[in-house]
Amino acid sequence: MNNNMPVLDNSVFKKIESFNNKAEQLIEDECFSESIKEYQKAWNTLPEPRQLWDAALWIKVGQAECLLTLNEYKAAKQKLLEAMLCTGAVANPLVHLLLGICYFELNDKDCARDELKIAYDLEGSDIFQDGDEIYQQFLFDN
Repeated sequence: MNNNMPVLDNSVFKKIESFNNKAEQLIEDECFSESIKEYQKAWNTLPEPRQLWDAALWIKVGQAECLLTLNEYKAAKQKLLEAMLCTGAVANPLVHLLLGICYFELNDKDCARDELKIAYDLEGSDIFQDGDEIYQQFLFDN
């Protein structure tokens, strides 16, 4: 099976996995700022060019989700724009949803509508979860 994706060296993969596991535990403990730091350690462990690795997208999304939880919309948007440079991001509905939420909360309604529409087109209404009703309603009311 050759999907033309590079494969991380096992020792590098284990380090990244360890940082990600620690980040997820910190999220469970509601220590979001500390979790962001663990994700950054995972990011820094990726070989260059970092955006090519499968893990890159999920590291950036993890950081963005933590920042969203902290209502740090501008910083979350930046992480998501960085995520858009990663393999698989353009076709990922979650990335577009989160970016749409950032734009909405930053009062950039045109970009919010565009991103939310892409998320909806990729995933359907299932992309909207509990708590996302305001964004779903915004999309369909405009």
